[in-house]
Amino acid sequence: MEQCQAEMKTLCNKIVGIMLDSLGLTHEDDMNCFQPQNGSDQTQCLFHLKSYPVFPNLDRAMGLAPHRDTSLIIVVNQCNTSGLQVYQDGAGWVSVELVEGALVVNVGD
Repeated sequence: MEQCQAEMKTLCNKIVGIMLDSLGLTHEDDMNCFQPQNGSDQTQCLFHLKSYPVFPNLDRAMGLAPHRDTSLIIVVNQCNTSGLQVYQDGAGWVSVELVEGALVVNVGD
């Protein structure tokens, strides 16, 4: 689990770097805002594991209540289980297409 968390942290830092580059910001300078003043690499990374069994009737399936992601980056491994939904203006909650072996990257609020 610790190795997976470390790899996810590295991935998220790369994604944030790409986002900063796309905004015309200097990756190295702007990544410093994620570092404590002492310069140590203590960026906050939370690693949550949730597992939901396949349920034949999605309208009655258990899962997380509708919520907003307040983190900067959320990486979801769907583990071959459909059910992940996102809220889309004008359409309501829509299912995220399951792509085997892919990670879903969500930009939070």
